[in-house]
Parts: sequence; C-alpha cells; structure tokens
Amino acid sequence: MKTNYFVIAALAATTLFASCDKNNDGIDVIDEGKTTSMKVSINFPRAETRATSDLNATQNEAEVKTVDVFIYYTNSGAFGTHKHLAAGDFTEASSNGTADIYTVNSKIQTTTGAKSVFAGINLPQTVVDALKNKPMSELISTAQTMSRTEMAGSTTGFVMFSTEAVNAVFVESETDPANSITLRCQRLVAKVTVETSETLDVAGVPGTLGNLQFAISNFNTKLFLLQGEAPLHKDPNWSKDVYDANPIAAAADFNNDLVYANIWNCKDNGAPAISDYSPLYAAENTSEAKRKKEITRATVRATFIPRDITEGTTGNFTVNDGHGITSPQTFYAVTPSVEAGTSYFFSSTIAGAFATEKGGTVVTYTGGYCYWDIFLNKNAPNALNRWDVLRNDFYKCNITRIVAPGRNTPDVPDPEVTPDVETNITADIQILFWHTPIESNYILE
Repeated sequence: MKTNYFVIAALAATTLFASCDKNNDGIDVIDEGKTTSMKVSINFPRAETRATSDLNATQNEAEVKTVDVFIYYTNSGAFGTHKHLAAGDFTEASSNGTADIYTVNSKIQTTTGAKSVFAGINLPQTVVDALKNKPMSELISTAQTMSRTEMAGSTTGFVMFSTEAVNAVFVESETDPANSITLRCQRLVAKVTVETSETLDVAGVPGTLGNLQFAISNFNTKLFLLQGEAPLHKDPNWSKDVYDANPIAAAADFNNDLVYANIWNCKDNGAPAISDYSPLYAAENTSEAKRKKEITRATVRATFIPRDITEGTTGNFTVNDGHGITSPQTFYAVTPSVEAGTSYFFSSTIAGAFATEKGGTVVTYTGGYCYWDIFLNKNAPNALNRWDVLRNDFYKCNITRIVAPGRNTPDVPDPEVTPDVETNITADIQILFWHTPIESNYILE
C-alpha cells in the first residue's frame, strides 16, 4: 500500500573548500571528513497539485512545529550531527505554482563523505535526547516510549519520522547535485473515524439506542521510529523469533485510558466532510499472535433504554413495556438460562430477587452504557497484516449493524484468542491515505 508522505528536501548550502580531487585516471575522488554544511527545506504542496477530494487531513494533523535532522556516518553507523529546528527558523523561499518551499535560516554542519540522513517532525524532547550521540542502530532496534498526547497532541503536533535512511555522499561544492537529497516522513499514528450507516440496522433487544461514541483501546506506547520491514512490520512487542509459540506482549506497553469521541450519524446528518468527524488516533501496532489483548481496536459505546422492563416481587413478576423512561439510566440484566432469555430491570432489588427465584446473576449496565468492539484492518490488503494498525493509515469505519444491548463493560472478552466472526456489531472499514492538507501560503506556527 502506498502511503502519502510529507516531503522534506535537504538542499546544499555554504561550503568551505573545493568539491573534489581527481585521481590519475581523471575520476572524482571524494575527500572524507572535510567540513561542510547543508540547509533544510520543506516542500508543501499547493492547491493546484491535487483535487480537494483527496484531502483526508485537517490542518492540525499536518502542522509542523519542530524539525530534528540526524546525520550518521553510513559505513560505521556512528552518530555525526544533530540539528534542532523550530518552525520560526523557516522562511518562505519561493512559490513555483505547485509548491510553497520553506527554507531554514541556519546551516547544519556536517562533513564530506558517505552519510545517512533522517528527519523527525514534532519529536518529544525525550526522544531527541535518546537519539543524540547514539549510533544509527538506535533508530532501528531500540524501542521509543511515547504517550498518546506526545504522539498526537493538539499542542505538540503529530510525531512524524523518516520512512527510510537517505544515503548520500556529500561533497564540498554547494552546487553539486550530490548534496541535494529528499527525505520522506510519515506520521507514527493512524487516524480512526467512526460513522453509522444511513441504513443502520439496530437489532437485538427492543429499546432505544443513543449517544454513540468510540474510543481507542490498546494504544501502543512502544515503537521503533523506523517502521519494521514489510510485510510483517514487526514492532517492539514481537518476540525475537517470529515463530515463537509464546510471543511477548507486555500489558504495560498498552494504554487503555479510554477517551471517547462522537460517532457521526449519517442517517440524521448525511455524509460527513473531513471536518465533521471527531477523529481519534492509534499508534502503529502490529501483532505476532493477533490476540485480542495485544491488538488495537475501537471500543464503541452507546446508551440503551430497554423497552421491556420486569417489575414486581418474588412469585409475582410481570413485564412492563410502558415504563415511560426516556433518559438513559443504570439498568440490570438477568439471564436464568438460554431458553428463558434475558430479563431487564431498573431496580437492583427487583433484579436480585428475580435472580434468586429464577437463577442467573445480576449484570449491571452503569449509566445505561453498552459496549462493542471494532477490530481494525480486518480486510488488510496483505493478509499478514490483518488486525494490525499501520502508521499514517486512515481507518474509516462505517457501522452497518449493531445488536443491542452489547456488553456492560469495555473490557474485551476472551483476550487470549484472535477476533472471530462479527456477531454483535458489523462495520465496513475503508483504508485511505492520510493525505497532507492542500493549502497555499502554509503558515508554520
């Protein structure tokens, strides 16, 4: 699958010496280790370059606040140079009708010879500090820990990093094409939106379903800055051996502090524009065993008011479908047996008495909330990535069927097994490119 990238062009700047020497055969020889410098430019596409229908990102999701450039010696992998740049360090250099180009005002010191260059955008300072003066292997094999707000924060911006090393042999001449390279960066998180179909089928127990929202469960807080090699894209939660029967996935690596966002109602509000969504974000999370407890999912919740409520006392229980309750409130469910079905109550006392007489246990739906799961990337283009969340993708979920009342808790049932055929909620999931906003005169703030 192709991914849409921010393009960062590293351009040559002031140099101190001649470009290169000639050997006896007249072939250019690059002198290693002579001082030189480079300048960084960021290329933002303008509106003329693409149709607005391709726009899947908001301005906030593409904002650049800081740029960190890391240069390594290619042959040894040793750390060479780091340069931290703030948005205020950039000025608009030119507009050529297809792009606005912003160039950094300061030079980045480096040396001639073979180098590998990476760039990070909006990196937390803790990650920058972890990379400085460390070998290139830190990018590839050392897990970095970042919170939800650090990876996709409204104030800190969305963390992005190079898709791969750009290897170049720098020379001394500022006009030599060898000193012009292109770095491609992508966000480390995926974007998730949820909407209901215009023909949503609400099945199951009769009642009133409302206030649909969703949250991201199992947010992965440990990942490699460079994406693992395709197609598996192994991340730090994998064991060393891909065929290990007991893969490692530490629960402490996942954040399950659920923050809910609204689900767009297509039936009442029509098809949404990108600005209508309340998106949430999920860090890249690939899984070896594909167990529920270690894959990222969207947890859907809604309020439910059962139509048929059981009332009465021991030996004299009746079902009332005219209770008149219109606002969600805590209700209770008791299932004596599969044959008897489930009875619903607004009174815990009556529910307890019913369970004592009929059998079963009392299940509490606090606040009237019910829960379902949407497991993302169920129809991955590559079957090896099924259930995996990949960086910079946009998972657009459309709920077509939901069976009330769902579970009484957001906790996933059967956490040790892989997801099965959907029974209580059905969602079509479209995987889109998470495009850069198209806007001329882009302002770095």
